[in-house]
Amino acid sequence: MNRKNFKFFVISVVAFLIVGTFLTCKGKIFSKNLEFETKNKIVEATPELDVALKLQNVYRNIAKSIMPAVVNIQVEGEQVVKNPYWEFFNDPFFRRFFGDEFGPKEFKRKLQATGSGFIITKDGYLFSNYHVVKDAKKIMVFLSDGRKFEAKVVGVDPETDVALLKIDGKDLPVAPLGNSDELEVGDFVVAIGNPFNLSWTYTTGIVSAIGRKGMVSGYQRFIQTDAAVNPGNSGGPLLNIRGQVVGINAAIQSQTGGYQGISFAIPINIAKQVATQLISHGSIVRGFIGINIMPVDDVTRKALGLSSDEGVMVAGVESKGPADKAGIKKGDIITKVDGKRVGTPEDLMYEIGNKSPGSIVSLEILRSKKRIELDVKLKKRPSELTAKGKEGKEEPEEKAGVVEFLGAKFSNATKEMLEKNSVEYGVVIESISENSPLYGELDVGLIIVGINDTEIKNIGDLKKFAEKNKNEKRFIFLIARDGMLFYKGIEK
Repeated sequence: MNRKNFKFFVISVVAFLIVGTFLTCKGKIFSKNLEFETKNKIVEATPELDVALKLQNVYRNIAKSIMPAVVNIQVEGEQVVKNPYWEFFNDPFFRRFFGDEFGPKEFKRKLQATGSGFIITKDGYLFSNYHVVKDAKKIMVFLSDGRKFEAKVVGVDPETDVALLKIDGKDLPVAPLGNSDELEVGDFVVAIGNPFNLSWTYTTGIVSAIGRKGMVSGYQRFIQTDAAVNPGNSGGPLLNIRGQVVGINAAIQSQTGGYQGISFAIPINIAKQVATQLISHGSIVRGFIGINIMPVDDVTRKALGLSSDEGVMVAGVESKGPADKAGIKKGDIITKVDGKRVGTPEDLMYEIGNKSPGSIVSLEILRSKKRIELDVKLKKRPSELTAKGKEGKEEPEEKAGVVEFLGAKFSNATKEMLEKNSVEYGVVIESISENSPLYGELDVGLIIVGINDTEIKNIGDLKKFAEKNKNEKRFIFLIARDGMLFYKGIEK
């Protein structure tokens, strides 16, 4: 090897060694892996973690099992809208110059809405809200697996906001129905629906209140929750921790139109009753008891030993109606229906109206400060209540004169007064002095038929009562007005 070749060989070897060393070092520098932490050691050491993981698994299984049965509902409808310019166009002066053709008085506008629902039978019956499908011309139902169906309305109940729909399908996924009467405040709940068209959205919360009333008709009581519900959730299921439907999400309370921590659901037990009647009768038939009722004021409740949320008074009884046949009388106070306490006329309406005609209900009655139980067989609710029947009359004993009592003057009610108020006897208030405890509480012209469980047929009875009870501090007046009876408690 000559000198020139040897020099080239040495340079090549040195270059090879340098490049190899560089590549080796580079590999060591850039091939180092980042070491990520994968466990939170403090949380992993928590003894209760296993319980939380089990609960999380329950929530996962609820989603997996129920979401296939939840549907997205798309509604197409029409709304009749008045022409805002019609009155102007219809003005005689305007028509004189431009004629009569100025468009229709009203026109139809297409509407599109979205909501939720859930399948309750394998052959395609499903629940939603009445307000979701109201006035719908076409209802399309979409399942989470991509299938879609056109739905028909089987029936609706506007008073409970429940709609029963039907799609043609076989072996469809079904959401199991639970017992909403078993719910308690603090129970875990899950809401599934399509808020803002975000299909199959899953939210959780707890039951905030049960039996929430005062929002819609007397035939409704809501489940209140803090599960996030927004427009589009209406008609979707509210589920308990067992994955059973316990309610139909229906409304929110909000100042913005969006969720603010308060949402409401229709108890599923009510929806089941509605569905049963729609399938059986094609319409909703509510129970009827045949009475007129009035609230009881706090003073009267106190005097009768009732609690602050207990009791409604029977103001009138329909002749030969269910209540009359059961022995209920004017002036009775109903405290319970089938063991459930009633404290307002709406409570009684709810309990009776959500039972079917022919049902037998047990009423707890307070009469003469004694509690008794009476069974009443309900009949079908008429379209208009005419329960104002008159009972057999017994002419009251009449005595002339005026009696003064508690700073007010009373006289015998005339026959015309009694007939007008559908009562057989009573005394009328002639005047009330300004220093009387009745002033501002009772009105001149009212018919008094009883005080403190004592019948006041005429002023003779009133005079005897006044003499016997002159040291009493509290009085409960039974008053007749326009065919109705009601109590009014008065304290000196």
